[in-house]
Amino acid sequence: MRIIFLNKIMLVVIILTLMSCSDNFLDKQPGDALSSGTFWKTEADAQMALTGIYGQLQTNFLSEITFDKNGGPKLFQAWDEMTDNAYGARDNGFRDLAIGSPNPDGQSKNAIKGLYAVCYVGINSCNEFLENIDKVVVSDNVKNVWIGEVLFIRSYFYYYLAATYGDVPIRLVASTVENQYTAKSSQAEVFAQILTDLNTAIQYLPSATYDGHVKKEAALALKAKILLYTKKYKEAAMAAKEVMDGGQYQLSAKYENLFLEAGQDANPEIIFSIKMTNVPGESPGHSVQTVIGFWGNLHPTRNLVDSYECSDGLSIEESPLYDNTKPTLNRDPRLLATVFEGNWNPLVEIKSKSGFVFSKGITANVMNTLVQPINDGTDFIHIRYADVLLMYAEAKIEDNDIDQTVLDAINKVRARAYGVDYTDVANYPAVISKDPVTLRAKIRNERRVEFPLENSRYFDLKRWGIAEQVLNGFNGDPVSKRVFLPKHYKWPLPQDALDKNPLLEQNPDYK
Repeated sequence: MRIIFLNKIMLVVIILTLMSCSDNFLDKQPGDALSSGTFWKTEADAQMALTGIYGQLQTNFLSEITFDKNGGPKLFQAWDEMTDNAYGARDNGFRDLAIGSPNPDGQSKNAIKGLYAVCYVGINSCNEFLENIDKVVVSDNVKNVWIGEVLFIRSYFYYYLAATYGDVPIRLVASTVENQYTAKSSQAEVFAQILTDLNTAIQYLPSATYDGHVKKEAALALKAKILLYTKKYKEAAMAAKEVMDGGQYQLSAKYENLFLEAGQDANPEIIFSIKMTNVPGESPGHSVQTVIGFWGNLHPTRNLVDSYECSDGLSIEESPLYDNTKPTLNRDPRLLATVFEGNWNPLVEIKSKSGFVFSKGITANVMNTLVQPINDGTDFIHIRYADVLLMYAEAKIEDNDIDQTVLDAINKVRARAYGVDYTDVANYPAVISKDPVTLRAKIRNERRVEFPLENSRYFDLKRWGIAEQVLNGFNGDPVSKRVFLPKHYKWPLPQDALDKNPLLEQNPDYK
């Protein structure tokens, strides 16, 4: 399903953005259009405001953030540039973050400032909605569903703030001159607020397949992720299991179809995605923006390529099937659904130091064509059922509650890659060990090969507390070095936010 923004709805998106932005990102002047007596009257008003909030996820949170005016990778993919999964072909703010030089006044300032600003703009729009929705004459049932959707979206913004910056201000009311300054709350307090909001959303939202509007299962999945962050493993497993038992979602038959526009409509695996519309036009030699940015700006590392098992379930170091001269032969099928060996753009030489380029989400008709679309309507998937299965398995492993359901959850994801049912163990490398150390390693690698370019690896490494071990040990030679120090678990706060809010203090390691 594509959300088509008509002129009137686009106007609401613009108004919501403008009313949430001022010299202070946490400040909004009163008396704006949507707070006046001319709005918040009818059901149509509320629906337009809600669409505007979803639109902020589309136009601000993903589609327009590209911190490199020459066409660098979007924020959604650029997270991988800060890991051992990918490297950027251009010098941008994310490269500074990757090499351990986060500086709110340096080249990385746009990345540091951009995410912070976008999240608080979205949060303020959510707060405006929640403060005004009671003015609209509509049934309580409809109103509660809307409230549930907005609480989820606000929680999603706060998740990125807490997972990235750590301690940040909690804003639960729309900004005014009187309340514009707010001190930081701890990361634990932010996560606690998210869980409070998600529990309310879970009560209000219907259980149903995804149709462009948030459902109960999305709130449960995000709850499971937050509980994993806070190491409440038993509760995390319960939240994920509720999604699994609900029966509304299942794995897509083909892994690669998840990332193609034609395969996304009514896809039973997608729990929450950012709906995108097709931008008309074409451009000679441009890579698909939604995947790797103009001119192939983001490339896979050989380290990522080597992390895919051989088809016997063994690593390339252990398997007799591995042939270094044919590195994609006899490998996990997800490898060739993610990368392409060589250069698939015949007009522009895309120089990849690893010898591979990303192909995830790129259709065959786009490869090897001289003229390619400027953009396409492929949605950004943020939560899918495979993530729920792997979060369930991880939570049970960490809780030392390993049973057959853990193996089944992992094997369903692995078997799908081979196009077979998880019970057909003769035709894919099933996981059979219940050893917790073995399973922890398996689940962590499984997440890596299942979710490249899906905004997962960076936060997984931080959540597991192993970013220093993995990234400092990954020199990427001859690609690019990674530096991750203990202070990098939390980014510095943007300097302009500190300048404008006298109650806001910089994170301790950056003072």
